[in-house]
Amino acid sequence: MRTSLILAACLPLVGLADVPARMSSASPPVLAPTGAEDDYQQGVRYATGDGVSRDYSLAAKYYRIAAEKGMAAAQYDLAYLYESGLGVKRDPKLAAIWYRKAALQGDAEAQNNLGVLYSQGQGVARNAAAAVHWFRLAAAQSDPEGTCNLGMMYLKGRGVKRDPARAFQLLQKAADQGYAVAQNNLGLLYANGDAGIRDFVWAYAWLDIAAGELTVSAGLRDKMAKEMTAGQISQARDLAGRKREELARKRP
Repeated sequence: MRTSLILAACLPLVGLADVPARMSSASPPVLAPTGAEDDYQQGVRYATGDGVSRDYSLAAKYYRIAAEKGMAAAQYDLAYLYESGLGVKRDPKLAAIWYRKAALQGDAEAQNNLGVLYSQGQGVARNAAAAVHWFRLAAAQSDPEGTCNLGMMYLKGRGVKRDPARAFQLLQKAADQGYAVAQNNLGLLYANGDAGIRDFVWAYAWLDIAAGELTVSAGLRDKMAKEMTAGQISQARDLAGRKREELARKRP
């Protein structure tokens, strides 16, 4: 009997519950304009509560000062605040504006997030072709989220001609970078045979790996198990263990 599973949507916004204070490691180095670095670091302190009481409104104030001086990291973080409604009124339009400024400076995570906004029609008119453009730029810098999202656009044929084989390649790349959402989706590609390769053992293995971070993957893995023999499950667990070791060696 064919197992019917539903592909999870990729397209998550980058970042944790707290505002990320960073320049994307995948982005080309961008020198901070004179005076912007101190303002940005002050924003980071308020965003993270480093030596001060956490205050997102003050973080937004200092991020904005640095962002207006042209600092890509500050532009990204200010956009994230507007996207999340932290310290400022939630405003997807302003989030898109600031993500764009950082994206045009080559910030891969901003490129991905701007692509997400275009895909969802948040703060900008929905435009699948524009989403693909920004995902492609992020993927070119090996950003795992952008790579995963580009793969999903190819899989669904949104903004680009549908190409399941290309989707598989992109999801494989992002999964090999340790990105759990891509691992989950790659597992489902194997389960459903959407890219012409149906393999329950690999499907279970990738879902098992993704389950370390995603609860939904554990449920999908267990659903897979009902369609597998004990021998297949044992083989899949062994495969997942070896793959985890491989991924651990790749971590910086």
